[in-house]
Parts: sequence; C-alpha cells; structure tokens
Amino acid sequence: MVSPRLPREPRLDAAGRLQPSLSSWLRKPLSPAARWLLDWIAAQAQDRSLYLVGGFVRDLFLARPSLDLDVVIEGDAIQFGRKLVRQLGGDLQTHPAFRTAVWLLPQRPAQLAEIKGKLPTHIDLISARRERYARPAALPQVELADLAADQARRDFSINTLALSLNGEQAGRLYDPFGGLADLRGGLVRTLHTQSFVDDPTRMLRALRFAGRLGFRLAAPTRQELARHLSALERVSGERIFHEIELALQERSRVAVLQAMQRTGVLGTIHPLLSFPKQAAAALQPCAKPPAYWGLSAESATRVDLALWLMWLPPQAVEAIAERLRFAGELRQLTLGAAHLHSQRRRLARLSPSALVSHLERQPLAAVYALWLTAGSPLDTQLARYARRWRHVQPQADGHALRRRGLPPGPAYAHILARLRAGWLDGEVRSARQEAALLEELLREAGR
Repeated sequence: MVSPRLPREPRLDAAGRLQPSLSSWLRKPLSPAARWLLDWIAAQAQDRSLYLVGGFVRDLFLARPSLDLDVVIEGDAIQFGRKLVRQLGGDLQTHPAFRTAVWLLPQRPAQLAEIKGKLPTHIDLISARRERYARPAALPQVELADLAADQARRDFSINTLALSLNGEQAGRLYDPFGGLADLRGGLVRTLHTQSFVDDPTRMLRALRFAGRLGFRLAAPTRQELARHLSALERVSGERIFHEIELALQERSRVAVLQAMQRTGVLGTIHPLLSFPKQAAAALQPCAKPPAYWGLSAESATRVDLALWLMWLPPQAVEAIAERLRFAGELRQLTLGAAHLHSQRRRLARLSPSALVSHLERQPLAAVYALWLTAGSPLDTQLARYARRWRHVQPQADGHALRRRGLPPGPAYAHILARLRAGWLDGEVRSARQEAALLEELLREAGR
C-alpha cells in the first residue's frame, strides 16, 4: 500500500508555531463564519489555555476538510460552555462524569449575521484531564489536568495532535507522540502497551480509523491487539454495539468489518458473529429506499445491520442480539430479516395472500432487506407487496358483518381474512364478487 502523503509539510518556527500563521492553515477547512466563531471562543477563554485537538487537527494535515471541532480547555469545560451559551446562545449538553460538554449552536447567532459560510452544528468542549482505570475494560475515573496529560490518555498517536488557539502560544503544534510521523507513514499506533487492556473498544476504533484513512496498524499495535483480544469479553454489549454502529456509518464499512473478521475481533465479541462474503456484497453503497416502501424515517445503519446479520442463522442472530443488548425493535428487525432470508425459497412459492400473511409478521425494514438481496422472482413479489399488496383490504368490515346479523367473535377475523385473500389471489375482482363470497362465508358461519 502506498503511504499517504501530507499535502504540504507543516512549517514551524523556532517556538513550534505553524507558519505562515494558524489563520492561513484554517482558511481552507473553515468558512469565514466558522473561523470567526473559533477566534471568538478563544477570546472567551481569557487566561485559560485552549486547544484544537483530535480528529480536526489530524484531518487538517490530511487535507480532509471537517467541521468536527473538539476544543480542549485547561480548566472546567462545562463552566466554560455555560459562559459561551450565555454570550452567544444555543444549548449545552453536559457529561459531568467525564468533565465534557457539547455546545449545540444556535442556527445563526446575531453576531454572525453578516459573515458568510457554514457553521458547525455543535462543538465538543473537553476539560484537559487525566484518566485512571480501576480495572481493565472499566470506564475511566477522571480528574482535571493539563494538555500533556490529556494527550497521554488518548487512543492513537494520530489523534493526539493539538493546536494552541490563544495566548502567546497561538498556532503552536503539540505533537509529543509522533502523530505527524505516523500520518506520513499511514500508521495507526497506540500510545502504550496497555492501551487495549485499559479500553478494549479501542481495538474496534483502531480498525475503523485504519479503514477510513487507508492506513495500517503499526506492527506493535497489531501484536497488542492479537495478544489482548480476550479483553473484549469483559466489555458491555452496549459499548461494543456503539462501536459497531460507528463502523457501519463509515464509507469503508465493508473493509472495516472484513478487518474485524480477519483479526478475530468479531469472533471474540461472540463466537457466532462473522462477516460473510454475501454480507460484504449486500453492504455495497445503494440508493435510499424507493418511496413506496415507506421507510424514509428508518435508520440506514439499522438496515445495514439487518443486511449483515440476515446471512447468519436465526439462532445465531438471537444470541448476538442478546450479547450486544439490542433494543426490542432492533432485535425484531435483525431476527426478522434472518428468518425471512432463511425461508426465502419457500416464500417464493407462496400465493400472494399467503406471502402477505407471512411478511406482515415481520418489520417492513426486514422485508426491504430481503428485497435488496432476494433475486428473481421473489424480488418482484416483494416489490408488489410494498407497492400494493400490503395495502389491499376488503370493502366489507366488522361493521358490515354486524349489520348482517353475525355475532362478534372469531368468525369476524376469518371472514375478513378470507375476503382479503380473495382480492390478493385474484378470486375477487369486483364489489359484486366480494359480496357473493361474503354471502357464502356467512352461510358457512351459520348466520
């Protein structure tokens, strides 16, 4: 693999400040409005040191424009965020246990009315902090610290880069772990040998970053991952599932999941979890669901998960759903897709009414996942189901049966289902034919 190259070498002066200036480096990735906002935030910090960190700085040197701004303050980020909200508006979501906050920006602050350009929807505010792990795979205990400690707690060298935003050091690049060198070399490298023990979810993140950037794991990091795979068994299903969701949102999700399969990560999460080649083909980019499916509000990530897991036996999907603590609706979706896929040959031979009866027991998104992968002739039947069949209802209803003198009871459901099946299967083609069938069914019911 050809190692990625920086678009240009970052030139630093004797004090380590970017040249010709920080502003010149931010001109391309940030609009005038976003640059004004960042300068304004830096001014509000006053005597507190403020830094741009993490993904934005990494992507800046990879020429990958981003509005994903993470700002570290040497002090209390929550208190700082409340000050920003008082001055400029918006809302603040706080996470006191981690000393962080998310500033949800107002749509267009009055101060920016005359300044052009796109603004971020939010900014992550982070207290420079030190983390300690009471035991492997536990959530960290945090305490306020300085930038150096905050960089040392991070996951990979390429995510430790920090740019000072204020004071005499404005524009200075802090790179204590060789992040720039690893960017040049196309490497994802952990900061210490216990990184995957402290937080095993970093294994999934390492593979996700490698897939996104076209990087590879540094040899020691690759060895550490293989050595500490079993640590994943101690991580809660919720935390692992969050990382899997993020992987599915990557454009390179197929490569990421294949790497998780190849390195043993998936099999360690659950022995029945794998990424078959059929799933890789199903997860290739596709258009949004056609409007007739009625799935505009359905999450693409949930559908992608169904397209992956449907290739596994339903019993395996049920066990995986339990391990990853799927919520009820997601459990129904993934298990429904797996059941439908396992029965696809039988489904193709059913009459329209029998097929509709079977499909209606499963979430519509599960049927859609089957449609994407079914092939002819089942895909044609599923499209008809989505377009027309699922909407077909007889003209008669419960009120009509009551007016005909039929006492309420189980016969209602049987008669209405039989009338609907008549329409679906072509036995009934007009109101007169439905009325004739209804008379026959009422006689059978002993009206």
